[in-house]
Amino acid sequence: MAVSTRWSTTSSLTCILGTLVLATFLVDRGVLKLPMPHPAHESYIHRWPKEAPFPSTPPDASMRNSLLQQYAVRVFEGQLHNVETVTVEASTGRLLLPDKWGDVHEALLLANGSYQLNPKPLAQLGPGRVLGSKLDADGNLVMCDVLKGLLRLNTSSGAVQQLASRISASSAEAAGAPIFYANSLDIAANGSIYFSSSSDILPARAAGGLYDTGFAWVLNNFRGLPAGCVLVYHPHTQQTHVVASGFYYADGVALSADASYLLVVETDALRVVKVWLEGDKVSGWCCCSSSSSSSSSSSSSSCMG
Repeated sequence: MAVSTRWSTTSSLTCILGTLVLATFLVDRGVLKLPMPHPAHESYIHRWPKEAPFPSTPPDASMRNSLLQQYAVRVFEGQLHNVETVTVEASTGRLLLPDKWGDVHEALLLANGSYQLNPKPLAQLGPGRVLGSKLDADGNLVMCDVLKGLLRLNTSSGAVQQLASRISASSAEAAGAPIFYANSLDIAANGSIYFSSSSDILPARAAGGLYDTGFAWVLNNFRGLPAGCVLVYHPHTQQTHVVASGFYYADGVALSADASYLLVVETDALRVVKVWLEGDKVSGWCCCSSSSSSSSSSSSSSCMG
């Protein structure tokens, strides 16, 4: 009986493995379309393109950084819940801290250099989750919300305004499309707000009310499509346009000092991309760093546009 049971188990495992191998082969050939689970239920698993920019070697051990382990000090333990982004008010040292439940907290800098957390939140943003934030020239907190797009909080009154939830009809690309998974931002001197949209998969609400950005990232990675993009919102016209697209999870963004280019962290490709905003290379982008020396040495010839 034991031998029979062991044989039955081995046969079942072999059958399952064979089915997975066959399914992988058929998906890779484009013959079989496997549907994705919710919240990506309208998408299918795609074959990874041969030109996908993934490093062939792991990061160099010399690139590891232990400074945080040596010098960082934990604050507000047990008082805040999964704060993804921290904004420092330069004039006062005040910290602005949006948490996973939509509460925006503030912590005041004391004379002795420590921080005191205000027990009452500045604002409640409602459903969604903030991943990136930055103060504009008027002292308002501009935020990227995975569900609601681009938001602006008046840090004095607590009033919240939704700046952009869709790409404008005047955009040359993806006109009228909803903005999903807004992630990180930077603000130009003229007030224009550049921000990333990591994926077109909208994070779903999980048990307890949290919007699960991690699972949406897993689905986006598993699907195998470069669905991330970078957008710009112009406050004077209230228009939102696509700046660049085709990223494997567009993440952090940072403007150059002269606003001639934008650096974009492409997380799933383990690299930083330079997007040109001015000059003869405008509307193009290229890789300017990666996790391995073999990738970065050839990146100068990989410019797009």
